[in-house]
Amino acid sequence: MNGKKVALIFILFSLTILSSCGNLKNKPYEWTEYELIAHALGGIDDETYTNSIEAFEESYNNGHRLFEVDISITSDNKLVARHGWEDNLGQGITKAVNYKEFMNTLYHDKYNPVDFETVLNLLDEYPDIYMVLDGKVESPKDVEVLYEAIGEEIEGINKNIQHRLIPQMFYEEDLEVIRSYGFHDLVYVVGREEYTAESIAEFGEENDVRVVSLSRKRITPELVERLKESDILVYMYTLNDEDEMREYLDIGVHGFFTDFVTSFDDIE
Repeated sequence: MNGKKVALIFILFSLTILSSCGNLKNKPYEWTEYELIAHALGGIDDETYTNSIEAFEESYNNGHRLFEVDISITSDNKLVARHGWEDNLGQGITKAVNYKEFMNTLYHDKYNPVDFETVLNLLDEYPDIYMVLDGKVESPKDVEVLYEAIGEEIEGINKNIQHRLIPQMFYEEDLEVIRSYGFHDLVYVVGREEYTAESIAEFGEENDVRVVSLSRKRITPELVERLKESDILVYMYTLNDEDEMREYLDIGVHGFFTDFVTSFDDIE
């Protein structure tokens, strides 16, 4: 083989490697094939925010494979699936209680509460599901405390299970903390910090953060378009009206947190 042929092969090989690296950088997270996220494990019997095992089972049977679960810390420092402690949410609880009391108090007198261990067990039992973790935090310091507790819970677990746990982050400085516990895929919930479309896009590009979530009041066609240019997908929270979803699909929104919509095909 002469020198020119060797050089040509080297150039083609180098271009292939560079192309592959570029594609890898911009590759969407695999779970974004699912456009609907069952909010708080999904609604059940017109009830929301139960994060209950019954809600999970109903949502799964209705076709959901991507779930959001709220994570709070009990008064005795255990991780449970609870949307904070301020509202009773059908449990009659309005402040942090201990683990035993929480787990023994049904939602609406019939739905069973879930703890973090159950979340991990569900991921083990159902290998086709993903869980988006909505930590109920108010500051970066809260994030450190929460993920220290989560880190202890996941120590030594199967990597396939951890891979299907998707943390939400609310502050850019959360990134280092969350990634230090071995998580990669993230949902950046926009709104607690100052931001522009450009700042979000640059942060996502630099840190391989490929998904953001936005509320109605923060979403604009221009923001969605700028993020799309950087291969960043937008999920909106929390929508239950199919006609409203169609309007946002038209401006490029990728998916939605929802309590009761079960099929994306119905809204396309």
